[in-house]
Amino acid sequence: MSNNSDTKEFKIKAIEILEQGTKSVRQVSKELGVAENNLYNWRKQLHKKQEKAFPNQPQHDEKELELRRLKARVAELEEEREILKKAAAFFAKESLRSTR
Repeated sequence: MSNNSDTKEFKIKAIEILEQGTKSVRQVSKELGVAENNLYNWRKQLHKKQEKAFPNQPQHDEKELELRRLKARVAELEEEREILKKAAAFFAKESLRSTR
């Protein structure tokens, strides 16, 4: 999932999303493609060290965060589409059986 190349900005933004309280840790984890444990650890580290948290991180911009979020959303939608296809096929088959 995640690795040490996640930027300081990415980690801080992830914590901000988490602390908005509108999404669960699991949802944020899935959307951003990082392990739930990483989110907990990042939040703990940020609250303990504040400005000194996540030293020596490469600098990237908001586009990386948005790209990761969108890729995760696309994967989620593709999975949902496959489930719906299977459900539609199942119900079509059941409908044919019940009309006979």
